[in-house]
Amino acid sequence: MSMGAALVGGFSRLAGALATKLEAEPGKLSPGWLDRAREKSQRHDAAQAEKNMDHTAHLGSEAVEAMQALRQGPGSSILAAIAEAAASDPGGMSAVLSEMKPGGKYASLHGQFEAEKQNNQAFASSLENAASKLDAYGKGREAAQKLGETMSTSTRVEQRFAQIDAQIGKEAESLPGSNPGTSMMEELGEKTKELVKKAVETLARLFRAAPSSGPTMSPG
Repeated sequence: MSMGAALVGGFSRLAGALATKLEAEPGKLSPGWLDRAREKSQRHDAAQAEKNMDHTAHLGSEAVEAMQALRQGPGSSILAAIAEAAASDPGGMSAVLSEMKPGGKYASLHGQFEAEKQNNQAFASSLENAASKLDAYGKGREAAQKLGETMSTSTRVEQRFAQIDAQIGKEAESLPGSNPGTSMMEELGEKTKELVKKAVETLARLFRAAPSSGPTMSPG
């Protein structure tokens, strides 16, 4: 059941319970009955939403694992070459991936990447698997955020997914996307992409703000 369907189901259950109560005991509703029924329905909806978020988090973990596996599996050599180019480019990985296209600065890498996909079926399948799992997470993540907005719990939802969003972003922004000159981050919908980028930036700020754990010089 989707998160939106769970919310609609809550209203349906409440209406159904009220109709049943009125039919069985017309005129005998206690003053607090409707409030108790509403609270029960809300608890049910909250439990269902939590279950759906757990499932979405699991999809995220699967997507991260699938993207990480690309660097150890068939075709890992071309990804290593891309990473090497990113290490020596002032613009980093984003600059390399954006220029991996015909006529781009890294057109040669683009050609090697495309050739690897065409000639290495295992690599192509792994890429498709990673993209598919990323897409599944993106859809679940967007649904979770929409439900959070409906239930006024957006902040809690973002906190719930902060770590997995950051992991997704870290992996997706360093892998070529399905279209030339893009990263796998582009496979995500706009809302999920925004949330993932926000999580990555937040994590980066935390690392920059963290005090150094190295030895310090004491005054002489």
